[in-house]
Amino acid sequence: MKKKISLYKLLNLFLRAAGMGAKFVLILLLSKYYTDTDYRDLTLIMTFVTLSIYVIGVDFYNYSIRDILMGNEQDGLQKVVNSFFLYGIIYIIFGILYYLFFDSLDFINQYALAVFVIALTEHLSQEIYRLLIAFGKVLLANFILFFRLFGWVSYVIYYIQFKGSISLHHLLTIWYIFNLISIITVALYFGIKNIKQILTVKIKKKWIINGLKISSVFFAGTILLKIIEYANRFVVDYFLDDIYVGIYGFYTTIALIVTIYINTIVISFELPSLIKNTPKDPGLSNFAYFRRSIIKQLIIIIFILSLFIYPLLQWQGKSVYSKHISVFFIVLGGVFFMNLSLVEHFMLYVKHQDKRILYIMVISGIFSLFSAIILTYVAGIYGTAISFFITGVLMYYLRKYEVRKMKLPFN
Repeated sequence: MKKKISLYKLLNLFLRAAGMGAKFVLILLLSKYYTDTDYRDLTLIMTFVTLSIYVIGVDFYNYSIRDILMGNEQDGLQKVVNSFFLYGIIYIIFGILYYLFFDSLDFINQYALAVFVIALTEHLSQEIYRLLIAFGKVLLANFILFFRLFGWVSYVIYYIQFKGSISLHHLLTIWYIFNLISIITVALYFGIKNIKQILTVKIKKKWIINGLKISSVFFAGTILLKIIEYANRFVVDYFLDDIYVGIYGFYTTIALIVTIYINTIVISFELPSLIKNTPKDPGLSNFAYFRRSIIKQLIIIIFILSLFIYPLLQWQGKSVYSKHISVFFIVLGGVFFMNLSLVEHFMLYVKHQDKRILYIMVISGIFSLFSAIILTYVAGIYGTAISFFITGVLMYYLRKYEVRKMKLPFN
């Protein structure tokens, strides 16, 4: 049985890693062949899209998925439909705000429509992925993710290799086309299968409003977390030259593979079980296994990344990137502590300690933003990396401290 589970996990890891790996190879190629300005624009567009996804989602999934898993299974479809009804309203609001405030940003304006469509389709794709994971369809979720990521990235890599170059506008267009294909395919499959039930679903305003109240706590925390993970790139862009935006974005992209790996190989499998079983497990014994899994996988992925970073830099052939290799290891240290503290984070989450979670993120987010500004101004790109590392350590300490205060039967 253990062997089957291991092979199943490895298949899921392969599907997700292949997609993310292809995207990683693309980032490497573009860092080598794009001009500093084009690569800076791509880095900032990707960061903007990532942040937009979390703004659009308002972290409603934290409420809806937990409610689905802990509630009556027969109400699952109704809650899913209500969730997407809410997202439709949010898309309209986001579109108005995007038109008024964001599409004129210097790295977006000539690609405004493409960036907007990518932001919406990336969010939809992410919500589909989360729901499939929550309902135990992990393999299907990762297969769809594989098609979506590997598809457009492979096309772009092929185009670069045989055509010599690809414009940023062409790249963005291919990106959202593959997003749309995957979304339409899933919608048709599950829509046709459940069309009768979907048509009878009633929109429950009270459930949505209650969800917004609860998820607002998570939303604030997530925005602060994404500020920690990504906003430093905008700080670098403000204080330093375009080349440093590319360097910092390049190294943080590689380091954050750790988070993607942990989410894929540990959290996507263990979290639904933790949510369902914690009420029946007052001793929190499941979390002991959860902690061992995270520590083991952190050691594996950090060793792999540390081993391969030098050959990657040699292949890339840009001495200015190699010169700042220390930035990678400093950021990698911060990512390590952030992921190590996920045990305590999810312990707070399954115990409905939402305000404690928000408190931790407020402190960490404020510290991250101000320390990044100060340290980047004083020490350049190394100051930015040090700010990220210290924030990771701070988050680790705060999460452990808050769990200890609850006096749970787990250390």
